[in-house]
Amino acid sequence: STPCWIVSVTRGNTNSKMTDYSVHIPFAEKACEFLDASPDPYHAVQTMIARLEKAGYTRLRKREPFAGKVTAGGKYYYTCNRTTLVAFAVGGKYKSGNGFKIIGGHTDSPNLKVKPRSKRSASGCVQLGVECYGGGLWHTWFDRDLGISGRVLVRAKADDGKETVVQRFVKVDKPVARVSTLCIHLQTAEERQAFKVNKEDHLTPILGTQSAASVLTESAKAQ
Repeated sequence: STPCWIVSVTRGNTNSKMTDYSVHIPFAEKACEFLDASPDPYHAVQTMIARLEKAGYTRLRKREPFAGKVTAGGKYYYTCNRTTLVAFAVGGKYKSGNGFKIIGGHTDSPNLKVKPRSKRSASGCVQLGVECYGGGLWHTWFDRDLGISGRVLVRAKADDGKETVVQRFVKVDKPVARVSTLCIHLQTAEERQAFKVNKEDHLTPILGTQSAASVLTESAKAQ
């Protein structure tokens, strides 16, 4: 790999110092791999489960008693709704009443959350109804290729033939949607300078254009 050098200059000092950051590249690459595999809380938890099990952690069932299953020297984890992950390791010399340490974080991040009734259309375009989740820098979502990921609930038949609802993970890495800005010639200089995001009206991703027939059908229905 190509070395990464950072030159730092201190005020009042003409001597420059070069620091080699290439030693940190492998760690940064691992972080990027994790982020690419974890675009939402469901995939983030699933990615961490795979790593925990590879490291020898044993899964516990939240609805079942832990008594008799947790032993000194053991490593365990369990999940809540497949969006929260709790993992812990018991010291080899642990005794009941001893202290413990907790490190917490979160698996979610700002995103455009797809609404249950998500199909929309306007100006000859098929759009995706979304709502803003979290405190995002929403102006950075414009004019970017967007994929779709998350969890869906689908009907399926169990082994006994009865219908049930199961969870399925979805991760579409292809660019299927886009939040577009207006062309420059459709805005005045004042509008470009005073660009302000209306989360309800401006952040609806476009999936594609409608056919002429469907546009005419919807227009007729509206009339």
